[in-house]
Amino acid sequence: MTSALPEYSGPGLKVAGVNKTYPLNSGQHLLALSDINFELQKNQIGVLIGPSGCGKSTLLRLIAGLESLSQGEIQVAGKAISGPGVDRGMVFQDYSSFPWLTVEENVAFGPVHRGEALSLREGVVEHFIRAVKLAGFEKAYPHQLSGGMQQRVAIARSLVSNPGLLLMDEPFGALDPETRWQMQSLLLEVVKKERTTVLMVSHDIEEALYLADVVFFMGTRPGRILEVIHPNFERQSDSRDAILDVAEYRTLEKAIRQMMRAQSLACA
Repeated sequence: MTSALPEYSGPGLKVAGVNKTYPLNSGQHLLALSDINFELQKNQIGVLIGPSGCGKSTLLRLIAGLESLSQGEIQVAGKAISGPGVDRGMVFQDYSSFPWLTVEENVAFGPVHRGEALSLREGVVEHFIRAVKLAGFEKAYPHQLSGGMQQRVAIARSLVSNPGLLLMDEPFGALDPETRWQMQSLLLEVVKKERTTVLMVSHDIEEALYLADVVFFMGTRPGRILEVIHPNFERQSDSRDAILDVAEYRTLEKAIRQMMRAQSLACA
């Protein structure tokens, strides 16, 4: 009898020596990202933060396989990526639900498209609709939902395929503050329950420190990792306000703001 293969125990995401260049009309090349190296452990939330134009979204698109690498390697759960794949889910800032499909049909779109009838029969779609607190809205269309509810649909649709990595590009940036706080708490709750690895782009220092197990601060011209920060907070989905009063939170927030200002001055 053949023994089962051991479960992969390495990082959920490994980015090694990644460069990204774009050709210019002059025949020269623009170096957008330079020598990006970092790891994100399984079941952690990582947040990319830095000044505008530092390449956060470009890096996320490279990891998603939506753009090609100029140099280096990206691994998800120990496997090098070469393009888009079901091992990575993606949630964008813009609401990306199909307007002609209901909530239930949007969440089921991936499994249906891949012919995974078994997962549908086993109630996986229903599970994730409940996980993002949309039970009762299964037959609603996107235009009948608030912005926060539409992002819940996007999160459920990304998680239903059980990706090894969930990528999020400023997913709550267009929401009002109260809804954004609710969605941040929901994300923590769902990630903990589903044991999901997440890499998220954010421009909001408070959001980054609240959500992240590790913050990757990026500098610009070219984009690169300047600091790796490990917030040492005992985060719970219902204790966001308490964290804002923690001394270490205030210290880290001030340090990141100073790094932001220094980068802005360097690029002026």
